[in-house]
Amino acid sequence: MPRDKRLTKAKEFAERAEKTLEGVTDQGAKAQTLALLALTHAVLETGYDIDNVREAIADKSL
Repeated sequence: MPRDKRLTKAKEFAERAEKTLEGVTDQGAKAQTLALLALTHAVLETGYDIDNVREAIADKSL
């Protein structure tokens, strides 16, 4: 998946999480949501990095 699409998906998730957090009063639930948001971003970025490594390896193999 192209980086632009990954970042768009991460941004959409962040916006949904932010809207959801507005109505949440439990601090533990807020912390959990923010942690999941951070993990989602990290996973998306890692996927992008792995794609770059895969492409670099493929380029060197030619």
